[in-house]
Amino acid sequence: MELLAARYWRDAELMGLQFTANRFRQREIRPHRHVGFTLSVSDTELHVRTGARTLIVPPGTLLRIAPHAWHSVQARTTPWREDAMYCSCAVARCISPVDDGLRLARIEDNSGVTVFLDASAALEFLECHRLLYEPTITGSQEDIAVGRALLRQRLGQWIPSQAPLPPTMDSSDDRMNLLYELIASGFHQRMTLDGLAGAVGLHPVHVQRSFKGAWGFSPHEVLVGHRIEYARDLIAGGARVTYAAHAAGFVDQSHLHKTFLSTYAVLPGDYRRLSVLDALQPPSARNGIVG
Repeated sequence: MELLAARYWRDAELMGLQFTANRFRQREIRPHRHVGFTLSVSDTELHVRTGARTLIVPPGTLLRIAPHAWHSVQARTTPWREDAMYCSCAVARCISPVDDGLRLARIEDNSGVTVFLDASAALEFLECHRLLYEPTITGSQEDIAVGRALLRQRLGQWIPSQAPLPPTMDSSDDRMNLLYELIASGFHQRMTLDGLAGAVGLHPVHVQRSFKGAWGFSPHEVLVGHRIEYARDLIAGGARVTYAAHAAGFVDQSHLHKTFLSTYAVLPGDYRRLSVLDALQPPSARNGIVG
């Protein structure tokens, strides 16, 4: 992935939240999933694919992706900009529900992907982004305090009070379900399409077509998705990038480096360094999210 500009940061008092702001040159972000909620606003139309379904996200609208939802993203134009925030499930459980007196946002839902139809949601999200990033340069504690307060108010509107259950992977085709389980359990080993096809007694071409028809993604896309997810979790826990690459089944550190950047728009070393901020905080500290 070639990034025209990239920023990735965490606020020391808002544990469990990650912020990114990037300009992408390429159109697509490979299939992957997150363990928490993703919120983002982009300056171009996005086609977000979750399995066999695709949701069109207009430019300048707030997008939310639920935890554990496989998805890929295709931008209509390039270069394009995305401002995003990742919210861990631990933080989501601490967020206060929206007051009954507040008007609920109009949304459109599709397989774990939600679009907030009111423009005000995107504008407030971008304002939080600005208030929490610019002080890292200017050092304005007043702006940081305003940004934290606004974010604490709005999270209850953007994140559901009860996190959804992880989606079940069931294609209604026992052979495709078996293939998915083989990939999910053996991704760290060398896998080939011929080997997967032999495991279910089908021709490789038929497996490629049937698997993508069932899941919306190819066997290779799901295989790489599992590998990068496992590597991310290892790195977040403090593992060295070289170890994570080997343990997850990548050819070498360079392959992990390129895949990590093209999936999460952050270098694995930077992700490891900033993940320490969360690891050093007890779960009780995350209650500060709700003020």
